[in-house]
Amino acid sequence: MPGSLLSAKLVKTDQLSANTLQLSFEFVQDDRASFNFIAGQFVQLQLEIDGALHKRSYSIANSADHFKTSGQLQVALSLVSGGVASGFFRKAPPGFQLNIAGPFGALTLLENFPGQLVLVGTGTGISPYRSMIPQLKALTDKGTSVTVFKGFRYREESIYSEDFAQLSNLKFRTCLSRESNVNPANHEYVGHVQDQFDALNLNPEKDVVYLCGNPGMIDDCVILLRDKGLSPRQIKREKYVYSGH
Repeated sequence: MPGSLLSAKLVKTDQLSANTLQLSFEFVQDDRASFNFIAGQFVQLQLEIDGALHKRSYSIANSADHFKTSGQLQVALSLVSGGVASGFFRKAPPGFQLNIAGPFGALTLLENFPGQLVLVGTGTGISPYRSMIPQLKALTDKGTSVTVFKGFRYREESIYSEDFAQLSNLKFRTCLSRESNVNPANHEYVGHVQDQFDALNLNPEKDVVYLCGNPGMIDDCVILLRDKGLSPRQIKREKYVYSGH
């Protein structure tokens, strides 16, 4: 049931990059059977620390098929200096139990797109698109043009590149805002994700753009896209509002 509060335990923590952790959770058996999500949705982790309840929302990073076969739900967490959740999950042991609410959100894919599909994410805002990989493969196999823009400050912060690279028909660009030297052969570009729209020759009547990540990036992209003639229904977005993670 959407929005249900379910019991889960932490089973694994992986360091994805210099400032990102991937957390893998398993639901207790009864709750696992009742949890269903659509790629692109997010969950809310509820942590009780020193008697205080802290709620943090994260996009689901693995596909529904992977969840069904592995029984694990994955999310990516950006490490923030002094952040409550960051500090906790740096040290949280396997087996730690917590409640998870969800799934929530409507940053989900249609079955068909009349034009090209552009997926834009900064930092862990790339996570929902990783969850979509099986659907993206189906879309590109049918001939849909799909481009992923990934935005990070430094190369060492990049995550999930190998997952997108496995899709031979998918195009992607990694935008590095604080690197002076980039490697175009690895699809790297200097600057921000919003600098890349001009290269797409967007069709304002057919193309659809998804935006996930930093609120400032999303606001800037929306202005640019509307200036290019895209209507609100062609721009889907999910803002990550900073909460001192």
